[in-house]
Amino acid sequence: MMPGYGARQHGEERRPRRARAGRWLAGVLLAAAGSAAATIAPTRASAERPSQSDVEAAYLYNFGRFVSWPSAGSQGPMTICVAGQESFAQELSSLVSGEKIRGQLIQVKRVWRPGAADGCAILFVGHDVPYLSGYLTATRGKPVLTVGDAPDFLRQGGIIQFLLQGDHVRFSVNLVAANQNRLKLSSELLKVAVSVAGHPAGGGVR
Repeated sequence: MMPGYGARQHGEERRPRRARAGRWLAGVLLAAAGSAAATIAPTRASAERPSQSDVEAAYLYNFGRFVSWPSAGSQGPMTICVAGQESFAQELSSLVSGEKIRGQLIQVKRVWRPGAADGCAILFVGHDVPYLSGYLTATRGKPVLTVGDAPDFLRQGGIIQFLLQGDHVRFSVNLVAANQNRLKLSSELLKVAVSVAGHPAGGGVR
C-alpha cells in the first residue's frame, strides 16, 4: 500500500512509539488552529521523521477521539478493521495494543471481503485492495467510519480520504457520507481537513 512501512515495535519500545504517535496528531491539530498549512513534524531529528504508514496508523488510532458513534455502537471494544494489508494491520496493531478510547479497548481486525466488515467502528481500505466499492456499499448506512487512500475514495462514498501534500499526509472529509452512516465528526477534526464536502446533519459536528 504505502512505501516505508516501519518495523514492528516489541516489548518496552511499544509505549514510546504510541506516545510519539499521539504527539504527531496533536501537532497537526495545534498547527491547524493557527495555520492552514499544518504539517506533521518529526519527533527528533529529520532521520526519525515518521513514515507515511506511521502517520496514517496514528491518524486511524486518533480518529476515534474525534468521532462520535451512535450509542448502540459504543458497547465492547472499538474495532479498527483493515481490508487486506497485512503489514499495515500489524503496524497498527502494535501501535494500539493496550490502548483505550473513552473506556473502550481498541482492537485491530483484518477483513478480506466486504461482508466481513460488520462490527467495525473504523474501516481502512487501501487503494490497491479489490472490491473498494463493495466495502463502501456494505458499510453504507451503518455506523462505520470508512477511511481510504484511493484517489476517488470520497467520490465513491468514503468518509475520510488520505492524500499527500508534499511530504505531508493530510486528509479530506465527506460529511454527506458521514451523515449517511450516522457519525458525528468533531469540529477540531474538520479544522485539520484539507477540504470538507457537505454539511453536518442536525448538528452533526460535535
